[in-house]
Amino acid sequence: MLPKSGIEAQKIRALLKAYGTNYDFCSFYKSDEFILARFYDEFVICEYGKADNIKLDELCEFLTFSGFSKIFCSENVAVVLKGDLSLNCKKLNLMKFCGKAPEVCGNYTELSLTEAYDILKTSFEINFESWYLDMSHRIRHGISKLYGNDSSVLAVQHDLCGEALLSQIATIPEKRGQGKASELILSVCKMLCKSKIFLLCEDKNLSFYRKLGFIQSGFKCELSE
Repeated sequence: MLPKSGIEAQKIRALLKAYGTNYDFCSFYKSDEFILARFYDEFVICEYGKADNIKLDELCEFLTFSGFSKIFCSENVAVVLKGDLSLNCKKLNLMKFCGKAPEVCGNYTELSLTEAYDILKTSFEINFESWYLDMSHRIRHGISKLYGNDSSVLAVQHDLCGEALLSQIATIPEKRGQGKASELILSVCKMLCKSKIFLLCEDKNLSFYRKLGFIQSGFKCELSE
């Protein structure tokens, strides 16, 4: 059974609720210490016991046999996998919102996929077709939502078991530095006030999120070849 809390557990739970077990490109695996989700060639690994070296060796063998392009996991699991499988490791800061949302929300609305993509593509390299297919499916099943104002966008990737994850936060170049993203983030945080709110960021964005009231709550890792 999936743990009730934790980013990895919620990512897997979101995939399960969105896609179920009827698609070849989305599958789930369970061992004594791990639950894994595979979405195309990307894996999410959730540990729910104290894995010993033997079980981690088995995990390495399974991933090698299955093939992958990216693995999302805890820092503890990443230390072993990146060494045994000779992988690159991108360390991400897990940030939790502990600030105070504004009394009055800024103007924002739920965006269409094309509206969101027009903003996102100015900040991220995104393959439109694969992004569109996944996000449209998640939105139809009530897992994800896209919000924005006149120049910024963010995704509520999921809000499950009292934990919400924000992602895909971007502002068009000509409006950056004007507080548009900050206003949007805080407004959505107010809307999600009944949940614990998290996001993942690189070191270069730490000061920005700290100013908004996010505090560092650990690390997660993305592994790739």
